[in-house]
Formats: sequence, C-alpha cells, structure tokens
Amino acid sequence: MAPIPEPDLSATGGTYDVNEAGIEFRHAPPLPTPKDGTEFLSRLQNNLSLKVIDRPSKNELVFELLGVDVSFANALRRIMIAEVPTMALEYVYMWNNSGLIHDEVLSHRMGLIPLNVDPRLFDEYGFDVDEDGNPAATDRNTIVFRLNVTCGRNAKDDDKIRKKMEVKWKGEGLVSGYDVAEAQKEKKEKKKSKRGDNDDEEIDDEEPSIMNLSIADRAAADAISSSNVQGTPIDSPHRPFTKHIYTRDLLWAPQGDQLSRFPLHSSGVGSGVGGGIRPLHEDILIAKLRPGQVIELEAHARKGTGKDHAKFSPVATASYRLMPHIVIVKPIYDELAEELVNWFEPGVFKCEPTDEDGHRVKAVVTNPYACTMSRNFMRNPVLKESIKMSRVPNHFIFSIESVGMIEPAVIVAEALKVLKEKCERVSGLADDASVMAG
Repeated sequence: MAPIPEPDLSATGGTYDVNEAGIEFRHAPPLPTPKDGTEFLSRLQNNLSLKVIDRPSKNELVFELLGVDVSFANALRRIMIAEVPTMALEYVYMWNNSGLIHDEVLSHRMGLIPLNVDPRLFDEYGFDVDEDGNPAATDRNTIVFRLNVTCGRNAKDDDKIRKKMEVKWKGEGLVSGYDVAEAQKEKKEKKKSKRGDNDDEEIDDEEPSIMNLSIADRAAADAISSSNVQGTPIDSPHRPFTKHIYTRDLLWAPQGDQLSRFPLHSSGVGSGVGGGIRPLHEDILIAKLRPGQVIELEAHARKGTGKDHAKFSPVATASYRLMPHIVIVKPIYDELAEELVNWFEPGVFKCEPTDEDGHRVKAVVTNPYACTMSRNFMRNPVLKESIKMSRVPNHFIFSIESVGMIEPAVIVAEALKVLKEKCERVSGLADDASVMAG
C-alpha cells in the first residue's frame, strides 16, 4: 500500500482527536479566507481528489474523496440516495384481484420490484405531449408490465392452465421470464452448434455493455431454465393447493420499438437474467393464491427519483466515514505488539522483525483504512499512551452499494452531474440577482 500523506491541518482548520470519552476537535490555524471566487476554485482544483479503493462486487464500490468539506461530501451522498433517477413501477391498474392481498398492498409490493433497465435510455414523463399539450405515455417514457395468473385446483390443473395462457401471451407479444430464459438457451445452443461441440472451448455469448451480468445472475438464469423449477406452484401436505406468484410471472409488453432496443437475447444494458426488460431478480415472491383465485393487472413504469419515493433510489446504502489517522508515538514490541495486531485492531497493524534493544517484533501501522475506531486498545494503559488516533476532516471514505439496476460507479458519476447542475443553477441565480441589484 502506498504511503498515506500527513494531513494538512491548515487546510482543515484542525482535526478530530479520538480519546476514551469520544471525539474532540482540535483547532489549528486555518488558511486565510480566499480573496475571491477564482482563488477559491483554484484551491478546490488543487486539493480535490477522488480515488477508487475497492470493488468488492459488481454492486459495491468503495472510494475516497479528498480536499472537500463535509457539506460537499454529504450533498453527494444525499444526491446518490434521492436524486439519481431510475425506472420503477408507478401506476398499477387492477382489473381483477380475488387473492388475499389487498389491491393497495399488492400495488406497493409491485412498485418495490427493482427493474433491470438503464434509466438514461428513457425520457422523463411529460417530455412528450399529445395534441392538447398534455403529458403522453410513449415507448420512450413508459414500460408496461402485465400480470395475469389463475390458481388451478391442483398442480397438474395449474400447469395445464399456465401452458394454455402462455400460447395466448405469445400471440399478444408478451414476454415472461420463461420466454427470456428460453431465448437465451436457444442462442447459446446456436453458437455452440456453429463452433462445434467442443466442451473445452469457452463460449462467451455476452455482448459488450456497461452492465454485464454477474455470476449470480447467470446462475439465476440457469436455475430458471432448468426443468425442475419451471413450475412455480408449491404443494404443502394436507393443505389446499397454493400457487406462488414470482416476478418471472410478470409479462413485459414491449411498446413501440422497445423489443428491438432491448432484444431478448441481449445480455447488455437493460437486461435482466436473460434479456429484454425484466425485473432485476426473477425469484421475488409477489403473492400466493389458492384454487380459483385470480390476479389480473397492468403496471406502468416511469422515471423518477428517490426524493419522490424510496422505490426509485438506486442505492441500498450510501455512506461515508472520515479517514483514520494513526500514529505510534512510542514503540510497541513483542507480546504487546502481537496482542495489538491480533486482538485489538485486526488488519490495521502488523508485526515486523526487529533487533532494537533485543526485541523480536515491532508493531507498525499497515492499513489505516481498516480501522473501525473501536478504541479497544485504550483498555491497555501502555497501548493508550503509545498510540495516537485521529480523524481527518477533509478525507472521506465512501461505501456505495447499488440495488443493481445501475452500477455504483455510474451512480457516482450521475450524482456529480446533478451536483454540477445545482451549482450552475445557483450561480445563474446569483448573477441574475446582481444584475437586478445593479
């Protein structure tokens, strides 16, 4: 790991010292106030830095932001949560619902289903208008899903009903999770037949995209296409037959040229576990039905932001913490060093061989990013006097976990765009105010 530079206290006006009782801010002489906006922007450009630290998984990102104060960092965090747009089910038209779940509860559950589609490929609702100037739903701002399920008397009867309905759905151009899995399977078989039945040859049937499928998504696709999970009903002994409704039972109704823009065989932008426009996960339980019960509805997805409803938020979590700064002011040797490394702060310190004053090992700081500020070492009076711990006020470590429809790096980039637009808007208002005053 590259050496971490010492924090410039003059740039932050001080630092947060960590002690047994908590955190205390230690003031330091700050830099002089910028003379004008040009000097302020020059300082910001020289000090601002953003570096990616870790990418634990496809939907997780850890990065550090340096050279800004907490107002900037918190604004970025809040924008990622509430102002980066996504697509979610907004309107549910309930034609028939004789199941146990009430219409309002079922509609709410539908809205919380994440859709694996890039919102940047769709317009805001209201951008397109009809002849009277009213907002119009088009294939550029609306995604249509339908749910039409009926529970049979038993598993055999239910399977017969589903197969009959599938023929009808295909005639209407509707796409279910089963159709997507079938299209993916056919494409894979065609490619395999062209290249020959060589088991040792690796077949890559993914198309370049900004949202490639993860291993878990591919495993889900294989599970759906396998024969043992084709039927969703589950029988319980000595109980009436129960049909489980999953997101793979949702029918995507392509509008306009959506089917050509999001083909079923595609594994790129806007594809779920197989292609087209699908829910992010095909195994989310929506409802349960008993024999004779029916759910028939149509749902429209629109573009929105998390400040209107949490279902539009692209992140599961978006948080930051201040960068720890750890200094060993007195050397720590042998058993005490091993105790510090293995028990008090795992991953933060390490033992290095030494021959100082006849000692075996010496504790050194190796990874301050792993510090959780537990302060357990302060229980030992010797360690308490040997280690000085603080937090840097202008060094933030962000942890972003995406819901899945947008990659976390894209969420950060879109949040920065929104923040830039806000700054430009405020700057424009300030210029207008100065013109009016002058």
